[in-house]
Formats: sequence, structure tokens, C-alpha cells
Amino acid sequence: MTICASRGVLIAASVLLTQCGYAPAYGGERPQQQLTVTAAPSLAPESGALASVLRGVRQELSRAGALRAGSSYPRAVVELLRVDERAAGMAVQPGQPSGAPLARGSLVGVTARAWVVESPSAKPYRDTGDVRRVATVMSGASLSSDVANHDGAVELAAAGVGKALGRRLLGEVEPSLEPL
Repeated sequence: MTICASRGVLIAASVLLTQCGYAPAYGGERPQQQLTVTAAPSLAPESGALASVLRGVRQELSRAGALRAGSSYPRAVVELLRVDERAAGMAVQPGQPSGAPLARGSLVGVTARAWVVESPSAKPYRDTGDVRRVATVMSGASLSSDVANHDGAVELAAAGVGKALGRRLLGEVEPSLEPL
């Protein structure tokens, strides 16, 4: 009897210790309903970035089983705020007596936000605040390769923003900024 009793105590203790009720201090509860994803009007001219942000949000909601097809309510509304760039490195052009600088790379940053709306007349809630992600782009040998590299970096940073927004909408802890 003592062997069975001690096994019962061990099993009960292991169940109680593994289900300690831990919950993250930041984030929140997952939405109870499935969401559709739509875009808010954007002033940023990068349509590829907006498409990548929306794709990232949909991927994260889908991963959690919180995505619904269509554009009905409740919906996650995504706003692309800005796409910006700054130099990451410069070099002197060889063979140029003036020492004119030559770009070697740049950092591309994409900033967006999202919120949930339950009906056309409802107030938005679960606002993510501004979320930013950055990608590095290397300068190519020609202008056409620079454009392709830049567009790829914008889409990469935008997809990262979309995934971060999706995680925030799901109540997961996600940092808002990455340095530029």
C-alpha cells in the first residue's frame, strides 16, 4: 500500500507542478473569434510592401487558427505607415580623383500598425501600435541589380512587420521596434 500511495503522491505532484498557471505579463488573451484581414488606406507608395505586410499577418493568424477568408467582420485592419532607408556603408570610388562616395549598402525599414474592428460602427481595439522591422540591402554592380535588391529587402522587412503584427493581434509578446 505504501508503494501505491507514494506513486499517487508523485503523480499528483508532477501534475500540479507542470500546470503552474504561468501566463506572460505582457501580451494578452488570444481573440476568441476568427478574423479576416484588410488594408487601411496607406500613404506609402510601396504597394509591394503593403502586400507583404498583409501576407505576414495572414500567415501568423493562419498558424494560430484565427484566420477567416473574406472581408467580413470581425476584421484585422492593417495600415502601412512608412518605408524608409538610410545608408549602411560607403566607399570611395576607385579611379575618381574627386573621391566621390559610392554606396555599399543600405538599411530599409518598414513601419505598420494593425487593430481589430468587430463591426462597421464599432470602435477599434487590440491596437498593436507602430511596429517596425529592418532589412539590409547590398548595393549591386548595376542600377537594375540595386533596384531588385532594394525591392527584395523592402518585401523581407514588410513580411517581418506583418508577422510581428499578427503575433501582437494574437496577444503574443513581440517587440515593436528594431533599430535602423
